[in-house]
Amino acid sequence: MRELFEGWRTVMDHPRVFLNAWKLKKSGVELGAFSWIEGNVKVYLAARSGVRIGKRVFIPRDIEILGNDDGKIIIGDDVSIDSCARFHVANQATLQIGNKVGVGAYDFLDAFDDLTIGENTMLGPFLHVICADHGVKRDIPMREQRGTYAPISIGKDCWIGSEVVVLKGVTIGDGAVVGAGSVVTKDIPEYCIAAGVPARVLKERPS
Repeated sequence: MRELFEGWRTVMDHPRVFLNAWKLKKSGVELGAFSWIEGNVKVYLAARSGVRIGKRVFIPRDIEILGNDDGKIIIGDDVSIDSCARFHVANQATLQIGNKVGVGAYDFLDAFDDLTIGENTMLGPFLHVICADHGVKRDIPMREQRGTYAPISIGKDCWIGSEVVVLKGVTIGDGAVVGAGSVVTKDIPEYCIAAGVPARVLKERPS
């Protein structure tokens, strides 16, 4: 276990960080070296689901990870994850977060289909990114109807503002900006600034 912190003498002065890393390994999480996990990571993995966390990941507060079915969660290197974020994967989906992504406080990332976030992207707080929808027929209670699923892709170097909702089947291109409080229902081209309910393109980013 100590090889996770080779060269980091200061970690040994923070037993909570060392213990949290040990608990993650015991729960079946693949954890890269030099990660600083001071918060409590609540991990619930069922069936054949799995989690891989890269190197130098920073988790200062409590977060939650849930896996079902054959779902996989892959978190890249140098990622920071703020308070009470939740990662959920199910079916045969992969939730993949690129290197140097910042995940905001209370962000919910629900991958019932593939959900990809490119490197260097910033996610504001209180996001909900969900790859699922529910049936709405009147003759069956909605909670009993089957969901429909579609992938979501958020590109590299994006800035997604606080309290944004991203719905299934959407692609947000590289370098895009989405204003706070927006609901993204359609694709946003790369290097565009979009906002609104539903979100629409306002202009292109200046070169």
